[in-house]
Amino acid sequence: MAQIYLEKKMMKRFFKWVKMIGLVFISLVIVLLLTGFIFERISRNNAEKIKPDGNFVEVENHLMHFYQKGNGGPTVVFETAFDPAGHLQWYNIQQQLPISFTSISYDRSGILWSERGENPKSGEDVARELHLLLEKVNAPKPYILVGHSFGGTLVRFFDNRYPKDVGGVILVDSQYPDDQRFLSPDLYKMVTQGLPGGFLKFANTFGIARLMFKGMFPNEKQYRYQNSIMPALLFKSADAVLEEQDEMKCIKNEASKIRSFGNIPLLVLTAADEKRYDAAIKDKKLKTEMLNAWSKMQKDLLHLSTDSKQILMPKSGHYINQEQPEVVEKAINEMVDKISQPK
Repeated sequence: MAQIYLEKKMMKRFFKWVKMIGLVFISLVIVLLLTGFIFERISRNNAEKIKPDGNFVEVENHLMHFYQKGNGGPTVVFETAFDPAGHLQWYNIQQQLPISFTSISYDRSGILWSERGENPKSGEDVARELHLLLEKVNAPKPYILVGHSFGGTLVRFFDNRYPKDVGGVILVDSQYPDDQRFLSPDLYKMVTQGLPGGFLKFANTFGIARLMFKGMFPNEKQYRYQNSIMPALLFKSADAVLEEQDEMKCIKNEASKIRSFGNIPLLVLTAADEKRYDAAIKDKKLKTEMLNAWSKMQKDLLHLSTDSKQILMPKSGHYINQEQPEVVEKAINEMVDKISQPK
């Protein structure tokens, strides 16, 4: 009996300690979340005081932010990837381009300093908003469209809708909208799983998201500006990025129907570092499949124009604009020279 009594007493103590530890843990989580919530509100208030680096134009009842350098024609128009950094991905490259022609990067609706507006996040609407922006700021024609990753898919809609305004296209390791044709079911599922929307919305509320995306750009002096601005304004960009993700499948399906740019000059810049998927894909077989599939998809992009050329970059991963910006700058200068020559 004494043994049983002792065991019961020990069990009661054990459960008491478990309960106490549980309460302490829950209290700690609540304190951390409350601290994060307050930190996020203070950070957002400070972020609202940051002066935009570009200008604004009203497009269909909402303000859109753009960053312009140079003057005169043609106009190089940058379209960003599926990315909360908006125009910042092109910021350094624009500083290196000659001011003898115009270059414009911008924030899609809801990203960074651009207001969300009411238009759907469809490829057609993105193209129309960008065209209206360019028209309102009197950007000299023709336009040279430069699209990175998802941005490469979006420029298809622009060229398809406004072909007379487009003088050339540069695809920077562009997304291939009909990628399911080249990927096995397992790999397709892996590469299209997307961001965890529910968690990111939670993280954005309690200040976790800005910590997660703090080092999105390289930790180098020339990216100090981007590394300060992008996390600060992430609370504005997060919802719009997740909205674009929700529309991604539909956008890709529609883009895959646009199969020709005609005969306008097209440059396809392709990342070719054999180790670029090492961190993301651990399965050796799937990694090899991805490398081969990406190579085939990039080559197939050449069929978009009868005047196309591919440039492979063995030292670069997907973010060519960060890893080898000089190649992008050279491609832009060559394209400007090409379309500026008398016909």
